Amino acid sequence: MTDRAGEFLTGWLAQHVRAMPPVQRLAETVRLATACRRDAVAAGIDLQDIRDVAGGDLIRKILDSLNTAAPVADEAPLAPDIEAPVETTSS
Repeated sequence: MTDRAGEFLTGWLAQHVRAMPPVQRLAETVRLATACRRDAVAAGIDLQDIRDVAGGDLIRKILDSLNTAAPVADEAPLAPDIEAPVETTSS
């Protein structure tokens, strides 16, 4: 396992994992695993190093990341409620 593979996987997951409904997560996991492997090869990182960094199961690592992203997204408000008065002018 290399530090480069660990840095790659951490950064890759941060860029690609987004919160989504539970019914979409498994299909998205398979899609993301394929994309991650492709990107790792393109970056010159050995796939065995990616497997090692992922604890031997890249699909499980990505699925766990998707499952973690969902509650965090649910807990974070998108924007505070702001009341703004609207002024109108008469002609």
